[in-house]
Amino acid sequence: MSVLVVATSRDEIRAEVVVPLSRTGVPVRPIADWESLCRAVCGVDTRLVLVDSELPRLDPVLLDALARSMDHKPRVRVLGGRLPVLTRIPATFRAAQREALRLPGSGALTDAERLDVTWMGMGPQPLDQLARLAAAPLPFCVEGERGTGKERIARFVHRMSRPERPFVVVPLGQRWERMPGNGTIYLESGHKREAGEVRAAVREATALGWRVGVGTRAAEPPSGLEWARVTLPPLRAHAADIKPLALEYIARHSQRMGLPLRTFDRELWSLLIGWRWPGNLRELEMFVVQALTQTEARAIRGRSLPEGVARLLRAGGEGVVKDISGFEEASEARLRDVVATYTPGPGLTLYGLVTEAAERALLRLALTRTGGNRKAAASLLGVARNTLASRSRALGLESAGE
Repeated sequence: MSVLVVATSRDEIRAEVVVPLSRTGVPVRPIADWESLCRAVCGVDTRLVLVDSELPRLDPVLLDALARSMDHKPRVRVLGGRLPVLTRIPATFRAAQREALRLPGSGALTDAERLDVTWMGMGPQPLDQLARLAAAPLPFCVEGERGTGKERIARFVHRMSRPERPFVVVPLGQRWERMPGNGTIYLESGHKREAGEVRAAVREATALGWRVGVGTRAAEPPSGLEWARVTLPPLRAHAADIKPLALEYIARHSQRMGLPLRTFDRELWSLLIGWRWPGNLRELEMFVVQALTQTEARAIRGRSLPEGVARLLRAGGEGVVKDISGFEEASEARLRDVVATYTPGPGLTLYGLVTEAAERALLRLALTRTGGNRKAAASLLGVARNTLASRSRALGLESAGE
């Protein structure tokens, strides 16, 4: 089910309201008949129902009474026209969007997330694909090379279909275990799992009301089941998106790290666009972060890249991405118990606890490896020497390596 239901049988309403809503990342489910509308109102995820006044066999008084009788109390509005007992909103996309965004936990994608989706190579209307995937009553498969954003797409699909329910990642080597409630289960590395294991997980989870997504590098999902599918092409297949993606990463990470906004020269852009990016979006983002933190000049030039950054544009870069990917998996495994057992309270947040501990350990290890040489430690870390000094002071490591 979906947070927002739009009930209409008219093509013009679908074109003017449903399609634009889907393209903004609002979780919307279109339906076209009275029986489906009644079932949708009863769905526990439904929060808002927009009803076309010309829907065949519509009984507005009965619809209002049904909605009021539900424990989750969905709001029902008439989309254009006038009907007894129902509040009217104009039959426009903007009016429908305003109603939808007033809902707590609507799951709508942010502006930055919608930008990310448009640059993932899924075609001219990628949010249409995600909306169809979210509405399909099937397990779904996200296919693509490493670093293309498979789990990110799976999370978007989840938010556009059942945003208030849990999204559970099942790493390779672990089995999904039954848990209360239902939501979306995401099986990592589906291409490395036995087909029978995937089919069994899908059937068991589906029987309990969970939806299953699988991330895979294989061209075909496991046989024996019907799948909803989306394919994420490698970055080299949509090279025109490299520059806008890099510019977005520059703006985003400069703001996050409090750095001045920097530019790349023409030679560096040529290097970026000509590189095959075996690690795809993840490798490009990692390159931008390295370039920002290892360079203090406002204009970053291709011929004067620091060695630690330049090697990412050579054949060795692929190995670096593999190492980073494995590190992320190991970090997630170590953090799983911390997150599961943490109890919120006054003082340091879970985010602050984990990030400060990780950063403090990283700086301490780098200084130890370089014998306390701060210039060498900064080079090893890929940050400016002043950044290392200020972070060491903030984390209480002023004497580390001295």
